Amino acid sequence: MSIQVRFVSYQYRRWVRAVNKLKRTALVEQDNLPRKMSIEYVDAIRKNISIGRYSTTYTRYNQRYKQWKYEVFGSIGGFWKLRGDLLASLRSHKKGKGWFGGVPANVWDTGGVSWFGPKYSRRVLIAQYAHWMEYGRRGQPARPLFRPTLIEYSEGKGNKTARNSLNQIGKGWR
Repeated sequence: MSIQVRFVSYQYRRWVRAVNKLKRTALVEQDNLPRKMSIEYVDAIRKNISIGRYSTTYTRYNQRYKQWKYEVFGSIGGFWKLRGDLLASLRSHKKGKGWFGGVPANVWDTGGVSWFGPKYSRRVLIAQYAHWMEYGRRGQPARPLFRPTLIEYSEGKGNKTARNSLNQIGKGWR
């Protein structure tokens, strides 16, 4: 049994052009989608810090820390705010072949203030204290922000962004 396939040349050229357009669009979206999603995720984190999105679920500050924060900074400012270093360091950036949204590993805070006194004042990597806030540490309860924001983003706007990207690739077939 033999199978013969015949193409009408103009239909074949049209098919090849459509496949090539589909490949080009997929290659563009391969970088575009993660970049868009990392930018949107950072925006969601900023918004959630600004409005105190998950703060009602957090363990309250102890009275001594709350008082110190008020005296030094003039307000309590929310759980994820002290000097604004974390908020200012959030960004979307390329990491290897992909995109990352969050706090880069090599960014330091402005340092110089500790509620334990000047002896303990030192600079800290912002990613380190974000980790302490997210997961907690001895004497400090976890106050998660990044994980719940990621879940919220991936189930909402992230899902929509991914669908739009697939639709964009699908349009390449036409």
